[in-house]
Amino acid sequence: MDLTLRRLRPGHLLASWAAYWAGLAGVTLGPAARAAWRATHLPDGHGSISAGFGDGGLNLTVVEEGVKTFVGTAPLGTAMMWLIGPPLVLWVVWRVLMRSRDRTGRAALGRAGAEQLGAGDPVADGWRSRRADEVPVDRERVHTPHP
Repeated sequence: MDLTLRRLRPGHLLASWAAYWAGLAGVTLGPAARAAWRATHLPDGHGSISAGFGDGGLNLTVVEEGVKTFVGTAPLGTAMMWLIGPPLVLWVVWRVLMRSRDRTGRAALGRAGAEQLGAGDPVADGWRSRRADEVPVDRERVHTPHP
């Protein structure tokens, strides 16, 4: 099986994006999810979670028994670049490779002379439209009962 970017189809591209985002979520949100799970399973008043968006970007703080067990902060621009950057780069590379593949395919077709191509089948008479077969079109304005 040949695994190259040229063989990727749009479905493969979408699957690779989904795998990237799932891996990114697992790596970046995994520790926060574990800390949040521990804090929410403590007796009442012994754990808290706060999340926010401010000048510093996105932030998440988990407190268990009065001790900060998880503090995460990410600038919004950095978070967005991690989210959209790699899939966008993969798509651009894929499009460039697809264009070069299309050009090489067209060039190969252009080198074939007319003498190398067969005459082909003549157009079937049954496929041609006849004036009598045309359907009349009502060109009046359509009026709706309740505008």
